[in-house]
Amino acid sequence: MKTFIFSALLVLIAAQHACAQNKTTTLKVFLQSAKSDSVNNATLQLYLLPDSSLVSTHVFVKAGNNFTVTQFSKYLIKASCIGFETQYKTINITDKPVTTFITLKRSTTSMQAVTVTSKKPLVKQEDDKTVVDATVLANSSTNAYEVVEKTPGAIVDQDGNVYLSSMSPATIFINGREMKLSSTDLAALLKSLPAGSVSKIEILRNPSAKYDAASSGGIVNIVLKKGVKLGSSGSANLGYFQGVYSTVTGGVNINKSAGKINSYFSYQFTQRKNFEELNSDRAIKTDSTLLAQKAYTTYPSVNNYIGAGVDIAFTKKFSASYDIRLSNNNSKSNAINGIDIFKTAVPGTIGKNESDIYNKGNSLFVGNSLASKYKIDSLGSEWTAELDYDHFNSNNTQDYNNYYYQPVKPTILGDGESKTNKNIVTFQTDLTLKLPAKLTAEAGFKLTASTSNNSAAYFYDSANTGRRPDLYQTNTFKYKEVISAAYIQVAKTFFGFTVKPGLRLETTNIDGHQLIPKDTSLSIKRTDLFPYLYLRHKLFKMFGTELVGNAIYRRSIRRPYYEVLNPYPKYVDQYLFDIGNPRLKPQFTTNYEFNVMFEDFPVFAFGVNDTKDIFSNVTYQDDVTKIAYRTYDNLGRNKEFYFRVVAGIPPGGKYFFYTGAQYNLNKYDGFYQGQPLNYQRGSWLFFMYQEYKATNTLLFTMQGFMRTKGLQNFYELKTFGGLFLSVNKSVLKKKANIILSVNDALRTNHVDFSLQQGNVTASGSRVNDTRRLGITLRYNFGLSKPKENKNFGAAPSEN
Repeated sequence: MKTFIFSALLVLIAAQHACAQNKTTTLKVFLQSAKSDSVNNATLQLYLLPDSSLVSTHVFVKAGNNFTVTQFSKYLIKASCIGFETQYKTINITDKPVTTFITLKRSTTSMQAVTVTSKKPLVKQEDDKTVVDATVLANSSTNAYEVVEKTPGAIVDQDGNVYLSSMSPATIFINGREMKLSSTDLAALLKSLPAGSVSKIEILRNPSAKYDAASSGGIVNIVLKKGVKLGSSGSANLGYFQGVYSTVTGGVNINKSAGKINSYFSYQFTQRKNFEELNSDRAIKTDSTLLAQKAYTTYPSVNNYIGAGVDIAFTKKFSASYDIRLSNNNSKSNAINGIDIFKTAVPGTIGKNESDIYNKGNSLFVGNSLASKYKIDSLGSEWTAELDYDHFNSNNTQDYNNYYYQPVKPTILGDGESKTNKNIVTFQTDLTLKLPAKLTAEAGFKLTASTSNNSAAYFYDSANTGRRPDLYQTNTFKYKEVISAAYIQVAKTFFGFTVKPGLRLETTNIDGHQLIPKDTSLSIKRTDLFPYLYLRHKLFKMFGTELVGNAIYRRSIRRPYYEVLNPYPKYVDQYLFDIGNPRLKPQFTTNYEFNVMFEDFPVFAFGVNDTKDIFSNVTYQDDVTKIAYRTYDNLGRNKEFYFRVVAGIPPGGKYFFYTGAQYNLNKYDGFYQGQPLNYQRGSWLFFMYQEYKATNTLLFTMQGFMRTKGLQNFYELKTFGGLFLSVNKSVLKKKANIILSVNDALRTNHVDFSLQQGNVTASGSRVNDTRRLGITLRYNFGLSKPKENKNFGAAPSEN
């Protein structure tokens, strides 16, 4: 640690002396028209990226407009003129003067319904994060969960965990805030968000010191759309998707801009039904028996989602916003689980049981965000602050019947009700300063306080002897977590190098208290430092374009969360329970990665994740009762090697494609079920996206992935994947779209698994209602003429 800090300081001192002033150069912009129309009244606005702060505004002159710009920076030019479509162009500045041309095209729509469009790449790299445009992915999706499933390079397992470069699941953020929910609750929340509400997916495989250190598997930030600053407009959508069961969704979105105030409102209704078919064979070695289970579960649900917000620009430098999101979900599940028991060398079954399980639940999520931004100067210096309050409430009732046909035993009837209540308050403030000598300094503070209360009351009745409390499943558990953090990082570019060291300090304070069935407590209190170092430099030219190399070092933590610490046994079926482990310790990961970019397009990466005290989902089995317990445990050390290769054709023409492959090699060294664990497995992931623009109004897309010999929590997965197709037709002068889509066209997105660890040997398959044919109708409408805000002009929304 001392070596890292000392080296970072030496780099900064050398950088400060190497470049004593903030060097500038010239950007010259020419405007032209396709038909030599007059564009004399055109306006040019220059914005500094990535924060889109306005640098300068010019009225077009025929001799060209000269802007003074900072070397090795990125800018956005906005060109607008009455009667013409507004155009945007991104400019990368080096250490030499730059000249660029922008062509204005006559507007083909009325001023009552102006729609500004620009071609955005599906995937681009912005410093240490990969940004995926979600617009096209949403065309063939019914909700935000499916948008994440189709994100190139990300894998979503059937429990809702998302994996990037590592076998540790990624941390999920929504609008830059971590959702402290279990994978099941988070999946339900994402399925409640309409697909069209997602603007982009930000993938941070190696987040900087600015982000939470609890991100060993990286961060997936789902950025939702907000109001756009293009006058008043709106859209309506209606979709129908048919698989084995159907899904119906419909909603409306309205944006309004009135001078300094921008606001939006959206509503989405979704009624969906899904199924899961699970077949598994589990061996009991001590008595040579085999449990063969066949479970079929249906999941009908109805969801209502509301999102609204307002953004006010009080001055040129200061703005504030408020956003609220509400999601109410009513769900059911009906499961029929047949169980046959066999014994080696004995013909036929020796046991035959059935477990029928019925769940009915209601959940409510309310998210509030109050944010402010103060622009200190035009170079990008700013001070932001945000206060968030999230509330999650869930109630579930369960009834189950256990039937014993062979040998005949009394039927067991059980029922119970569980309640979960979570409240999360987060305050964060960040300061970014653009200093002389091309030095950028960042610092910030964050405090997150969350409380969770869970209670479950269960009863059972055996052989009609009367309803009695089930003391094993009845539980009351209270949990409190306070995470405070502060960070500082600087960035400096000199002699073609960009160096960004950072340091984050986090304090963890976790207290858990089980009141029923017995009084037990857990506590985690610690303070940790998390260093970060990022290096960037041009490598060499290929096809006339510079290849840029990036090297990253970081340390991160993965804390056990509420659901995996709660010792409450959750009933799955008569031979399976999910149970938490209050003795879990945090795991720590050190990551090293080198990657290469081609025109902000990631093309190659190689890295190592070295994790200590790794905790993973494991299965323990009672050979006497034949009951299996799924829980979590610290297993020891895992060293993971990975590399990723990506290629493609840039967007802009008729055909665009993006394809890649990733290989992961995992080596485990530790203990499992009291026995030494030495385990090594490798797996491949292939992914691709293709787009063909047949005409200006007809677009074909194809997206897919394939994973070979996957590894998930020691379950070995056979090859699986998915192919997704869509056709998008614009009608009514591009005001409306008709989208036909096919999800999992070949029905290959199902999993065959096997497990051979300790005394547990199991295999089986898991199938969901993934193949669906869908049609989506979208209509865009203008409510009023857009107004040019001369005081608060803005670049196209990043949201």
